[in-house]
Amino acid sequence: MEELGFALRLARERRGLTQKQVMTMTGINNKTLSGYENGVSEPDLATLGVLLKLYGVPAGRFLGTDMGKEGLSPQEEQLIKLFRTLEAGEQEEWLLLLRTLVRHREGRG
Repeated sequence: MEELGFALRLARERRGLTQKQVMTMTGINNKTLSGYENGVSEPDLATLGVLLKLYGVPAGRFLGTDMGKEGLSPQEEQLIKLFRTLEAGEQEEWLLLLRTLVRHREGRG
């Protein structure tokens, strides 16, 4: 339950929303939302769907079910986590670098 609560809080914060704003937008009681985020209780599926839609998080990604048939390797997961910490301009720079490396490698092969 703690992991779900942490993920819900992180998703809310990434959207720049306070618990009070979420309460106003969804009608979910502030104490109830706090319980979800602190791992004291879990939302039912309908409530989880409402929260994920509000936070702009696809359910499959949130639940870890849209990783494709084979999933991601630990290195791929680490790369994604690090990439997400970068600002948009920095992300573009790293993408350009990776594309350049791949083209260079393909030219030698």
